[in-house]
Order: sequence, then structure tokens, then C-alpha cells
Amino acid sequence: MAEIKVDKDSKLIKVMAAQVRNERVDSDKVEEASAIVNELAQDMSPQHQHEIGQIIAFTINELQQNSLNFMETFGDIRNVALGDRPMYRMKTAGIKAFIQATGATTARSYVTDRQFSINTFEIASRPAINIWDIRMNRINMPDLIRDANKEFTMLKLKYVEQVLHNAISQYQSPFYGTGTGIVKATLDDQLMYFKRLGGVSLVGDAAAVEGLFALAGAPVSNTSIQYSGSMIDEKNNTGYLGRYNGASVISMVNAYEDGKTTPILNEDWIYIISSGVGNDQKNLKVLNEGPTYSMTQQTIDDHTFETELTQRFGAAFVVGSIPTIGAYEIG
Repeated sequence: MAEIKVDKDSKLIKVMAAQVRNERVDSDKVEEASAIVNELAQDMSPQHQHEIGQIIAFTINELQQNSLNFMETFGDIRNVALGDRPMYRMKTAGIKAFIQATGATTARSYVTDRQFSINTFEIASRPAINIWDIRMNRINMPDLIRDANKEFTMLKLKYVEQVLHNAISQYQSPFYGTGTGIVKATLDDQLMYFKRLGGVSLVGDAAAVEGLFALAGAPVSNTSIQYSGSMIDEKNNTGYLGRYNGASVISMVNAYEDGKTTPILNEDWIYIISSGVGNDQKNLKVLNEGPTYSMTQQTIDDHTFETELTQRFGAAFVVGSIPTIGAYEIG
């Protein structure tokens, strides 16, 4: 058997990741990747088991690098080495100016930053495969990796969403609003606050941001709204309006839980985000600590090959004086 080198930057991992993403890959490269996995499976020595586990872990790690990128609009997302504990800074007070009599003693402006770190926990999965199924090429490795990657991403998103909901719902307007449906007066009051801070984006599930269309346009009576032709065309083309009342509207990436019709992320929250806020001022902090690791074992009793996949992950909502993000919950 020819020596097979498996590392995180190898061509094999790039091909596997491309297949998982459903990107176009040359058939000869697909066949070559499949042949490598099959060849390793023919002799399930400890080294070959380890290499198969690495193929799975390295590919998931490649996919996880960008799995939460869409959250960068409202979150400070960091990828660090295992064991690293980055220190975050959140401004809690600033410099103040005063009008005073000539020669008077100026009151001090204490400039302070709150420093903190985030604790992480493990996300883990343990797929088990019959060795004969691997040897007879019955296991589609990209499909297995796709499922494992989706589960990792789903757990991260659900945890981040819960952190956001638990924190924001403790506030009152303009940071948190709710009502039956989208109450225009409530949302517009919240928007006015954030618009005074600079640009604003409204981010939510497709079903949530689609509801903004009913609020937009020029009222022609107490019961009807007049839409321009361009607004109607945009709604037909994208499913929602790209702007509402001076704010950019962004449809958030959402998917369904595996085997269910339930979306991973809540359909009823619209986040109100200040566009000009830097990472240090973003309340949501997300940390991926280290890559995805794998451990493998083979069980004689039932000819099962197992791979345990783990990654450390954490998220927190941190506020200096007042939040820089708001939300409207559709009741």
C-alpha cells in the first residue's frame, strides 16, 4: 500500500470539503478521494483508523471555519488555538467635556474598560460505522461529514441564539420590543434610536423580514398601503424588501433540523443592529477554541469503527453601559 499523507491542508481535505458543500468537483478527483478512503479501510490498522478519523475531523474543521460567518454582522467571532483564552474589552465609561468658569477645576473622566474571557464547553459527536460497510464502499464519506458538520453548526447556532434571547429580552424599548405581529409604531420607535447612532440593519429569518413588506410603502388611507412598482418587483424577486424605513434588511441564513420541518433558528425575531459598531463594542462574543479533534476505536464484538469528534466552543452577551444591539420579537 502506498504511503498516504493526511493533513489539514492536503488536496484530499479540500476535495472532501468541496463535495460536502455541493460544489462542482472533477470526477477524477472524487474517484481519487474515494479510493484513498477505501484503501485505508481495507486494512484497519490503528494508523489507518487514525487517518480516517483525521479525514473526517480535518474536513469538518475546514467547513466550520466559515459556518458562523453570517453572524459577523452582529457578533464578534474569534477562532483561537486550543488553550488560548483571549481577553475581550468592553468600554464602560468615556471621556466627558464640560462648560466651566475660566480656571475652574475640571471634573475627571475616568476611562475604564471591562476585561473578560469566555468559558468554553465541548460539542461532540460519535458516528459509528460497520467496518464491512466501509470496505465495500457502502459509506458515502462526504454525506457522513455533511451530517456531522450540520449537527455541530446547529448546536452552535441554537446556543448562540439562546444567549441572545435570554439577554435582550431582559431589556425594554428601544432594545427589546414585542407585539402581536409586527407593530409598526413599536418597531419604528426602536429604529429611530438606532438610526441616531448611524447606519442600521434589520436581520431575521426570511419569514420575519418578509413581514416588513406589509408595513412599508405610502399609506393612502387608514386601511391600505400603496406600493411602488420597484417595491413589488423586489418582493417578487427576493421575497422581501432590501430596505425598510431607512434600514438595510438582511434575510438570515436558516436551515431545518435534520429530519424535521422545524427551522434551526427562531422565525419570530428581528435583530436591530448598528452598522458602525466595531468588534469591541459588539455585545455578542463567540469563541471557537481549537480545531475539531478526532479519536477512533475499533470494536471486535460487532465490527464497529467509531470516531469521536469534539470541538470547544463558547458564547456570551456582554454589555458595557447599554447594548449596541436590539430586537423585535413577533408575538
